Amino acid sequence: MPHRRLTLQHPVQAATLTAILLVTLGLSLLFACGSPTPESKPTPTASAPTPPFPPPDAGRIEGVITYNGPDPDVAVPLSADPTCAKLHTGPFETEKVVTDGAGHLANVFVYIKAGLAPRTYPAPTEKAEIDQNGCAYLPHVLGLRTGQTLLFKNSDPTIHNVFAQAGANPQFNRGLPQAGMSFEKVFEKPEVMVTLRCNVHPWMTAYVGVLDHPYFAVTGPEGKFEIGDVPPGTYTVEAWHEVAGMREAVVTVDKGGVGRVGVGFTQPGV
Repeated sequence: MPHRRLTLQHPVQAATLTAILLVTLGLSLLFACGSPTPESKPTPTASAPTPPFPPPDAGRIEGVITYNGPDPDVAVPLSADPTCAKLHTGPFETEKVVTDGAGHLANVFVYIKAGLAPRTYPAPTEKAEIDQNGCAYLPHVLGLRTGQTLLFKNSDPTIHNVFAQAGANPQFNRGLPQAGMSFEKVFEKPEVMVTLRCNVHPWMTAYVGVLDHPYFAVTGPEGKFEIGDVPPGTYTVEAWHEVAGMREAVVTVDKGGVGRVGVGFTQPGV
């Protein structure tokens, strides 16, 4: 009996068989590899709430800065600018050392240097101000917050400029040639201290302490200062003065309490 080869005589039958084989193969691969799983998404973690400001259990830091040393101030000759000379009837001195005659030191910038918990503080909306008045910078020492607007003014009928000798922040030099002129600046980075000068009148200097927190103060003529709204804790406080230098002290503030600091500057090199 002759050998007979089996063939599919009809083209439709051949196409149907091919389709069945492909479907079967696809199903086999699907079950063998497993069905795809949806991509897992990380579960968001809740951030810790920002503590209120001011803290409900806040205290404060108080202190007095004393000074026992020479006064390098000498009378400034104002004859180089007759306008400045007319603004003063008596001798004019800079504010390098200002005391009350009883050993207390003014123009000391006092601030919390270490010990604060990391956090962001509400930005101040009010502007700070430095005026060129009487051929002097007023105030001589100023505390400023990062991001806070600082207004520079010229109240004198003579030319001034503001040369900011900064380090962490960009330096700038702006002229104020007429009375009533002003401009604004913002310092974005903490810096203790930024020195301000007037190139026209070299005796004119001022200093700005820029911080990213509100815990600072400047002493008055009696050497006193107060820093409020301080959360309970132990802190390093630094006192800065342009002639006397820097001193540190450690102070503890209890809940609703007062931490007291006494810093003395004695016989600095001048």
